[in-house]
Amino acid sequence: MERIVEKPHLPKGKVGLLALGERYGAQLAAPLYALGVQALWIPDARFSDGRLAGHADLRLLHLGGRRIVSACGTDIDNILTNRGFEVIPVPEPGEGYPRDCALNACIAGGRFFHRLDASSPEALANLPAGLETVNIAQGYAKCSVCVVDGRSAITADRGIAKAALGAGLDVLTVTPGYIELEGFDCGFIGGASFKLAPDVMAFTGTLDGHPDRDAIISFLAVRGIKPLFLTGRPAFDIGSALPLTAREPSIP
Repeated sequence: MERIVEKPHLPKGKVGLLALGERYGAQLAAPLYALGVQALWIPDARFSDGRLAGHADLRLLHLGGRRIVSACGTDIDNILTNRGFEVIPVPEPGEGYPRDCALNACIAGGRFFHRLDASSPEALANLPAGLETVNIAQGYAKCSVCVVDGRSAITADRGIAKAALGAGLDVLTVTPGYIELEGFDCGFIGGASFKLAPDVMAFTGTLDGHPDRDAIISFLAVRGIKPLFLTGRPAFDIGSALPLTAREPSIP
């Protein structure tokens, strides 16, 4: 049976429905289809810098369970509602940083990491009971963090790493860069990775050129997680992808 993912980013089974930007369909539709993953393609945002407009994590914030905050508009909201989600619709964020990152919080280890003065008021008002907020300097929090499991994360952002360590998470701090993002010098590892099963971390491309490739793979392996490289090109930042439903069994 397919169920809504209870903890953001952490499916308990093989992902069924995955939300990601439609502009990345040319690169990722085929590998996701081959894995039996149904893509919910999120249209480009009008409010965002054109280079970031396809980033789904600027338009959707899964708070956990059925609750999801959406700046996607009626068409996507109706799909989510029909799949059993309680959609909290919000206006499109404002243009430019940090206004555009209102929904780009990272939920990990029972904490809500974000630049809180930029956070969506609707998101903050609807946080699950017991989810502690942690203020950080980085507005693009989710883009910056690869959530590994319930107590582990990978990031190149030293401010986030310090805050996460202080909150009791295990953190691998990696070298900034080495993730492609068209129009920018580099992207973020959180925007280039997402889980497709409890024991599978998908990367949009390879980590062969990353100086911390072996450390990343080792960090995952210690936690029983194997990497899955969806394309043969270097890993590229898509604003991550949101696993919304999951089913058994796991990907072999």
